[in-house]
Amino acid sequence: MTAIQRRKPAYLLISDALREKIETGQLRPGDRLPTERELVQEFGVARMTVRHALDILQIEGLIDRRRGRTGGTFVRSIPPVAELTTLDDIYPQLSSRGTALQTRVLDFQRTTAPRHIAAQLEIDDNDEVWALWRLRSTELSPVSLAMHYLPVEFFPDLASSDLEGMMNSLGVLKRELVTPALPTEDEQSLLLIGRTQPVLRLSRTVWGSEGRVVEHSEETLRSDAVTVAVVVGDRPAATLESV
Repeated sequence: MTAIQRRKPAYLLISDALREKIETGQLRPGDRLPTERELVQEFGVARMTVRHALDILQIEGLIDRRRGRTGGTFVRSIPPVAELTTLDDIYPQLSSRGTALQTRVLDFQRTTAPRHIAAQLEIDDNDEVWALWRLRSTELSPVSLAMHYLPVEFFPDLASSDLEGMMNSLGVLKRELVTPALPTEDEQSLLLIGRTQPVLRLSRTVWGSEGRVVEHSEETLRSDAVTVAVVVGDRPAATLESV
């Protein structure tokens, strides 16, 4: 051990050792890391020290922690890339690249728009909206949690099953705001992530051909599930993966 290593906190030495195994291919995408108990025994440290080291690797996007019977800590696979600078949302893009997605509707109702949502939709506070709350997942893990709002004025008769293709064909203009954040307790539970794992919050507003807002959504995206790209200008021959 070098003098610099002796001065390093134990949790950094552990994260360095695990990172090296990942970067050199000793641990490959999808491989399960040793349990916390095994790492405690291997490095001779307290469990909190091991957890701190794993927190660092998770923030760096190198590992994925999963809950449940089949849970554990795994080397993260390289996430697919999705582009925000298109009218489509990210899910048709992921599907076109071979990512199989599942949608679970958590709630769907006709309700009065909350004031901040009415402002985004440019409608009156008492106007009614369709509110759709849904969870998107791959076969490996959840990807996002989203609440969609659509004015009843434009869609008087609507079922949740109608929305899948419709929302991607509504708009002629889209504005998307992206903000990094830490997950709420509900998001931790539904997205199967820890409290220190960053998420991306996407606030999306879509305008229709007549200049009216036809949809507003608030989405929480696992930061390790998708790499978000913003591309500006012409790309005559380049593909998104080469950006």
